[in-house]
Amino acid sequence: MVSAEQKIEEQFAQFQQKAGACHAEVLKHSDGDQFAVEYARLVNVTSKLVEFEKTIPERLAEPDRRRSERIVTWSWRGQAAVGAGLIALVFVLDRSSWWLVLLVPHFVGTLAGCFQKVDAEQHRDRRFGAVALHVVALLMALISLSVISRWFIIAAAVGWAFVAGSSMDSTDTGAKGARR
Repeated sequence: MVSAEQKIEEQFAQFQQKAGACHAEVLKHSDGDQFAVEYARLVNVTSKLVEFEKTIPERLAEPDRRRSERIVTWSWRGQAAVGAGLIALVFVLDRSSWWLVLLVPHFVGTLAGCFQKVDAEQHRDRRFGAVALHVVALLMALISLSVISRWFIIAAAVGWAFVAGSSMDSTDTGAKGARR
């Protein structure tokens, strides 16, 4: 099986060979109508080469982005199901309805997260946020089932802030984009 990097390298080499062949044809015809035809062909092939070169980073990141997309989608879906289950447990276990104040926003947040887009620039942040979501959901389950103290609600809120921060679209990619 050929890796994505090898495919990209092969395509890039093909574009370079085409550009080299066109350049050689231009040099053969130093003037006249044939020169204009070959020169136009050289410009066309070179512009395709430049456009392809611009897409290389995105093409290289695509397999990781797809993996992140699967992780993010199924993490959020799974945690939405856990949130719905916790809400059902409030009624099944005859708990206080006040737990719904904590569990309904958790469910709505996880349900909304199911529909987020995973792009090439922020896929690692989204994947990290989706994994951190599991910790937050575990805290929510343990708190609502009274396994741990209600004081851990503060930790869950901090966790939700962290997850939301890593899952939101960032308009300022200056420092972050330079780091990668």
